[in-house]
Amino acid sequence: MSAPHPHTPKPVVICVDDEPAVLESLRIELRRALGDECVIETAEGAEDALSLMEELRQDDCEIALVLSDYIMPDLKGDELLGRIHQMSPNTLKIMLTGQANLEAVSNALKLSKLYRYISKPWNPEDLKLTVLDAVHSYLQDRKIDEQNYRLMQLNQELAQANQELKRLVEEQSEIIAARTAELERANQELMRLSITDSLTDLANRRHFDAVLSQEWLSAIREKTSLAMILADVDFFKLYNDQYGHHAGDICLQRVARVIQEAVHRPRDLVARYGGEEFVIVLPNTDIQGAALIAENIRQIIYTEQIPHQASLVKPYLTLSFGIAALLPAPQESPLVLFNATDQALYQAKRQGRNQIVTAQQFKTPLAS
Repeated sequence: MSAPHPHTPKPVVICVDDEPAVLESLRIELRRALGDECVIETAEGAEDALSLMEELRQDDCEIALVLSDYIMPDLKGDELLGRIHQMSPNTLKIMLTGQANLEAVSNALKLSKLYRYISKPWNPEDLKLTVLDAVHSYLQDRKIDEQNYRLMQLNQELAQANQELKRLVEEQSEIIAARTAELERANQELMRLSITDSLTDLANRRHFDAVLSQEWLSAIREKTSLAMILADVDFFKLYNDQYGHHAGDICLQRVARVIQEAVHRPRDLVARYGGEEFVIVLPNTDIQGAALIAENIRQIIYTEQIPHQASLVKPYLTLSFGIAALLPAPQESPLVLFNATDQALYQAKRQGRNQIVTAQQFKTPLAS
């Protein structure tokens, strides 16, 4: 176990594996991905990891992420992550494994609210993007928690101000109205910020999770189809390398605007899922209806002709889409729909990108 860094202001990322060579490889990969943004700690096995967690918590360190192998001699990865979740519920968890079955992944989801799992041997770029997304998600959640705390303070101020202003209402009615309106605007803005992605102004990951759960229950109650679209900007890393991160941010804003304008019904939700991925939740929609929306977005993006000279598909920016739809069942989780959509997107990338793949077009739990 590497020595903890007491009182570090940086978030900590912990890698757990019983093979020192794998730990060293992970440490190198994460250092390249995260730079100085986080402190990287390693633990040789589950007991070592739990001891390290306790030391870091005693030193008031923020533990943003734990990456754990599944097969270890002292404690399996899903059990370890469950223990870690009890110690630090806000810490995100990723499981690395070459042997985990669906039961193990499902167990990790139930015990620890698993963020993602990555197959071994891992793809370095996939590992990098997943870890970056997890760390940034943790930091964004921390920022939202701070905003929510400020929102609570503002609500307390509003309640106190209202009591005082009632006493002065007759002689200071204009001041009362102005102060109340100001606090209400601040309240509404903080509430909006807590569910909004700061770059694209779309719904953020947290709001997407909440809405998906609500729509899942509504679809069960109403016995209607629920559809999902995952869209990914093709070769976005190459776009950033070619044009710079500022241009990349502007590009994501343009894509977000096109997607939002293509979705019209009040209950439909467009969210930024993370990085260059966008997700659309479509209540009461079958897979054909979702495919029409995705094709409309794909064509509009291409006709915008946003230059992308580094793309391996076209000289302009393109998107790949995965689509799935189902009739939700009470015994199932919304994760079933998301996983099928994610697999369809993965297939669209494998088939050359700039295209749409539905879960019906290849073998998934929804199509079998």
